Amino acid sequence: MRAIVKVGPGPGMELREVPVPACGPADVLIRVSAAGVCGTDLHIWEWDHWASGRLKPPVTIGHEFAGRIERLGPEVEAEGLLAIGDLVTAEGHIVCGHCLSCRTGNGHLCSRTRIIGVDRDGAFADYIAMPASNVIKLDGIPVEIGAIMDPIGNAVHTVLEGGELAGSTVFVLGCGPIGCFACGVARAAGASLVVASDFNEMRLGLARQMGAQVTLNPSTDDVLARIRELTAGDGMDLVCEMSGHPAGHAQAFAAARLGGRVNLLGTPSRATEVDFARDVIFKGLTLYGVTGRKMYSTWHRMVRFLRAGQLDPLPVVTHRFPLEGIADAIAIIKEGKAGKVILEVAPPA
Repeated sequence: MRAIVKVGPGPGMELREVPVPACGPADVLIRVSAAGVCGTDLHIWEWDHWASGRLKPPVTIGHEFAGRIERLGPEVEAEGLLAIGDLVTAEGHIVCGHCLSCRTGNGHLCSRTRIIGVDRDGAFADYIAMPASNVIKLDGIPVEIGAIMDPIGNAVHTVLEGGELAGSTVFVLGCGPIGCFACGVARAAGASLVVASDFNEMRLGLARQMGAQVTLNPSTDDVLARIRELTAGDGMDLVCEMSGHPAGHAQAFAAARLGGRVNLLGTPSRATEVDFARDVIFKGLTLYGVTGRKMYSTWHRMVRFLRAGQLDPLPVVTHRFPLEGIADAIAIIKEGKAGKVILEVAPPA
């Protein structure tokens, strides 16, 4: 089969012919229809500090996907919960099931997590084998949306962690694809006001399409002054920090109201200096670090939003490429000219 492979240290990836993966007793073999390209794939392409310290090439890349079940392992077939021909997506974090986190309902924090497309072969390929326990049936959700449910799930986790949102004010700081999805999730969950900020006007346009009523560009707007104006001086109930930039952290803490909440998804590339007394302790803030998707409560909540039509993520999808167009997909992401990018994986001959 065809696969996009990180063949060794250094920039780039290659389209190669590799064996179809084996389908173990508790696995399903999935023919990939579509796959999402994200910032993690850009890190791997460029072979930055994180990628060079984490990946052990050769490995097939890609962790966001959807497709059709082609084969069932005997244990899966005996269970009768999945069938050949089912359209599915999957949670890309393979967890151990035995560590403290897994056994206390926090599998998304498993200390032995192996991520497809990073620690084991991934989904930029004609086929992928996945543990059946990780597979989610689409049941009417379009395959293209199924292919990006991983990052949509990150947005669902970030926005909904912390309780009821109905009537709340939400500030989404950073409008990459997950930030844009977060705007839609917040509106679907009943937020009364969603404010989004980013330096990229194209991304602010996507945030507006996803439901942000107010969009701010820090290069031209006084973001904190506008937030005080919009909230009668109180600040935001929930701040979703998606940028991972130290300046974003400072703004997130300043924008939150007294007793508010800051949920942090953006991953910093360097340390952030924080005046904890002023910015967190005396404000009574609650901070929450977001890792992946809660398994599997995040998935169930996301599926319900999607199936009910309360959340439409497709405005965020701006570009589609064939599998062999991976270099073009990476380039458009690197240039900051894209929302969500999808690889349309043609079926094998």
